[in-house]
Amino acid sequence: MSDNGVSSSDKKTLQNTSREFQYNYRLLYYYYVDQDKYLGEPQDYVDKVDMQKMYEKEIPWDYYDLYYMYAMMNDNFTYYVDASRAYSLLNSLRQSDELTGAGFRLDSLAFPDKFIIQKVTKNSPADKAGLKAGDEIVEIEGVAPTNETVFRRLAVATKGETITYTIKRDSTRITIPVVIDSYLSPTVELSFYDSIPVIKISEFVANTSNDSGTYGEFVQYLRETEKYKATIIDLRDNGGGDGDQCKAMTRALLSKGDTAIGIIETKADTIRKRQAFDTTFEINTADGIAKDRYFVFLSNNNTASCSELMIAGVVSNKKYPIVGSVSYGKGIGQTRWITPSFSIASITSMKVIDKDRNSYHKYGIEPDFSIQDNDLVLATAAELAKEMKFKRIAGYGKTNTGHFAKQAVAQDTMPGFYLLPEEYRKKFE
Repeated sequence: MSDNGVSSSDKKTLQNTSREFQYNYRLLYYYYVDQDKYLGEPQDYVDKVDMQKMYEKEIPWDYYDLYYMYAMMNDNFTYYVDASRAYSLLNSLRQSDELTGAGFRLDSLAFPDKFIIQKVTKNSPADKAGLKAGDEIVEIEGVAPTNETVFRRLAVATKGETITYTIKRDSTRITIPVVIDSYLSPTVELSFYDSIPVIKISEFVANTSNDSGTYGEFVQYLRETEKYKATIIDLRDNGGGDGDQCKAMTRALLSKGDTAIGIIETKADTIRKRQAFDTTFEINTADGIAKDRYFVFLSNNNTASCSELMIAGVVSNKKYPIVGSVSYGKGIGQTRWITPSFSIASITSMKVIDKDRNSYHKYGIEPDFSIQDNDLVLATAAELAKEMKFKRIAGYGKTNTGHFAKQAVAQDTMPGFYLLPEEYRKKFE
């Protein structure tokens, strides 16, 4: 970045701050979408914090001003995380939950008196050892499990230990040792409701049990259910994640020439020393693998960010119905930087629009069928999927969801944060 990326009146104060502060101030100056409303001059953030509160939150003293500056940006998705907390946060953003165990699930409903493996998580210890869905476990460490309680006791082990399973596969008994280890959890699950496939997506991340992330899991289930003409996609309680993953998944459901989504993104104009904006639309250059299938989407108040992007991108083209409740209303996106001190800066730098340049930000996406009860949501979605006739008529919300109120962020909404002094909160109310 240019060293002269701020107004001349700010230079003197900026030069008296740390390199880390200067870098982050310029990041906000060039990339924060609302910098014209909330970014003040550098001196507005230097030596202003309640040092005792920062100390109580165990914030390193040389980051006080940085945490305070980011807190005043009126957007809890724009935040700063110092180097001592950055590594764990970065891992959580890039990958699904890390689990420890064998990595398989029993089909207890269909086979209550037997121990039949229903699913083996890809790349889990069980998968690497050779266990498969459909295998019947007849012994653990040479002992036959007589009930579920005995099974669970026999299967207890810590990381690095080995459990030996004897299974029956096609009338053949096979003994398979499984070394207990850590593995990444899946983010997509397939089930069926009244003979209709239901693909549940819990989050969007690049690293999961599948080598291609959430996208890879999703495509796998699309292929497994390709004989079905209709499918339910459940995005309830999905708060979003990796934008590249969800955009790729959106394109898989669209036809060639369809516009998946539009992004208005901030750019740094270091020549004129100002913030610039660039609008791009992602258009399908080829047919998606499920372009001819009928989909029904499920959403609720916690369906946010990338989940909303996926829904808006698909239904604005295909007019598929949505069942549930109005979504969260997060039509913005963030870019994250590793700063000179190896801290993380997350800055809202993008606004999302659909192919018609409409935005759902702050208002959410309205369902065509507003239903709260889980059983009724699934029953309604299944009926719509069977008929494959309904075309979406609802639009975006008309009432502000209140998730982006004009006030500074609340206490503890992000790692290491502190309660802002009342005198500074008041000016945003």
